[in-house]
Amino acid sequence: MTEVDLPGGNNTETVVRVGDTVRRSRGSDFAAQVLRHLECAGYPYAPRYLGVDEKGRDILTFIPGHTTDHPSQRADGAYRLAGSMLRALHDVTAGHPLAGGEDCVMHGDPGPFNAIVQDGLPVAFIDWSGCRPGGRLDDLGYLAWTWCVQESGGVPVAAQAAHLREARDGYGDVDAVDLVEAMVRRQEHIIAAEQLNLRDTALSETRRRHARTAIDWATGARALVRRHEATFVAALRESR
Repeated sequence: MTEVDLPGGNNTETVVRVGDTVRRSRGSDFAAQVLRHLECAGYPYAPRYLGVDEKGRDILTFIPGHTTDHPSQRADGAYRLAGSMLRALHDVTAGHPLAGGEDCVMHGDPGPFNAIVQDGLPVAFIDWSGCRPGGRLDDLGYLAWTWCVQESGGVPVAAQAAHLREARDGYGDVDAVDLVEAMVRRQEHIIAAEQLNLRDTALSETRRRHARTAIDWATGARALVRRHEATFVAALRESR
């Protein structure tokens, strides 16, 4: 069957569509186990893992839609739904052997660039290559940052704060200061990790350019959060 390159995402890997399936480089056995568990548990917000093809690539079900990079591409309720999708993942993996004694299995990269949207609303998280045992707040902090905080694009800070509150409300009760600090921790983690990649001459020039872009992105977002921290905390503390 014909292979069609799929645009989007936040990595340098080529991902292709073949019929009603997606093919991508072989990932970890852990990610495959997580996706199989999610299917068995009835979690609806992830592709199904179908095995390995003749080229040694993972096969996943294709989910129609697109990713987003600006609030104008999202419908009312998108942020609340994204938060609830993440909460459902954490709840369905909490206490499972795959969580390895941690809070749950994290998606690890639940940004809008890894969420398929239909009619402005998220319907599934994709790219499970970074899933791992971890803490709920770390995963939520990353989602809150990448969905709600935007240095470029002309989004007013008040609107960003409202989106943050919606995402938190979708997830459930989380302390305002704890969530803001979780966002900053994730930004600082990205900065530190990508600085190492930037200095790694064994990596391709394309991957190192991606590292520079990621550092600039996370650094700018961290500065915005710190500059408007009081606004974000106040929005999270508003009564529902």
